[in-house]
Amino acid sequence: MKAPWLALLLSATCVPAIAPAQSQAEMNAEAAAAFEKADKELNQVYVKVMRELDDESKQRLKVAQRAWVAFRDAEATFRADAEARGGSMWPMIHEGIRGRLTAQRVKSLKELLIDDGR
Repeated sequence: MKAPWLALLLSATCVPAIAPAQSQAEMNAEAAAAFEKADKELNQVYVKVMRELDDESKQRLKVAQRAWVAFRDAEATFRADAEARGGSMWPMIHEGIRGRLTAQRVKSLKELLIDDGR
């Protein structure tokens, strides 16, 4: 009789707290919000970098950034489609990938800043 109670007691003390269950719609919304946050940071860093460039470099960065945005969105669409074509997870995967790629781009653009602390 003692063994089942002991097992129950041990399992109750060793199990970490579990986050409340989320619906797919909630997870999709969280992924979209995370992307929006990363995109906002990207725009802020882009403006800072542009301030430090001469006119010719500004034009080249504009071209590169437009191409990068097109790549990011196409890559996210491709990967989300490969993993969840037509499924309810598609938006979460799509926005998650856009968020991760955007965070990588932020890091890359920050490397161009002379004074990273601005």
